[in-house]
Amino acid sequence: MSEIGKARRLARLLNKNSGRMLCVPLDHGMQVGPIAGIADPAPLIDIVVEAGVDAVIVNPGMLLRHGHRLAGGPAVILRLDQTTMWRHGTPTGYADTHSRLVATVEEAVQMGAEAVITYLFTCNNRPEEETKSFETAGIVASECRKWGVVHVIEAMAAKGGFARANDPAVVAMNCRMAGELGADMIKTDWCEPERFADIARQSLAPIAVAGGPALATLAGTLQFAKDTISAGATGLMFGRNVFQQADVAATLARLADVVHDRSELQGDPCAMPLGAG
Repeated sequence: MSEIGKARRLARLLNKNSGRMLCVPLDHGMQVGPIAGIADPAPLIDIVVEAGVDAVIVNPGMLLRHGHRLAGGPAVILRLDQTTMWRHGTPTGYADTHSRLVATVEEAVQMGAEAVITYLFTCNNRPEEETKSFETAGIVASECRKWGVVHVIEAMAAKGGFARANDPAVVAMNCRMAGELGADMIKTDWCEPERFADIARQSLAPIAVAGGPALATLAGTLQFAKDTISAGATGLMFGRNVFQQADVAATLARLADVVHDRSELQGDPCAMPLGAG
């Protein structure tokens, strides 16, 4: 029976026409606190819902406080863990990445989420931190099979570790490990297009590309999106490259054109008039 639940929930994450996904992560607050564009999440959530994106990533607190804004809107991917990784190199950071679970799959079901997401960090300086990351992902994967919930694994090289995050060999390793753990979808870093195409083709689960730090211009964001989809990505998970743009609604409309191969996007998206980036 749980397989039916997984299949139905996964279908909610993907556009029924393109089979791909435009997802906006809104889970930054639990990792780094308030940042530009999402310090007050309410108006941003309203824009994202109105834009008709396929999915959002939220933390338990945001879903509890603003879940009514998401009703009837995008699929919900609930973040189950917290990490210090994104604070590395800042005054509040640590020398290595440390992560822990903060919610359960059962709670995600109770809150109506279609999916959950957990990190899988590799190449830490401290091997016990990678071990803990794998143990956490394995526990959640098992619970997702029990409850029929989609499990998204965010597989990346740890900041401050000994590997480069966009090294194609590292991206390939991380994606394969996530797939072998049972991920239903993988979120990972972008690497060179030719190698990424091979990784996507061989992956055990669909791959969505993380947006990373905000790019300098909207043109750059659109080209990045076009490159990832052309290389075989099933979706985009763009946070700062969406909510730190001058016009969030227009950015989402343009990204949706790229992700879903809409007819108006026959030429280079970067050739069209742009707002401020």
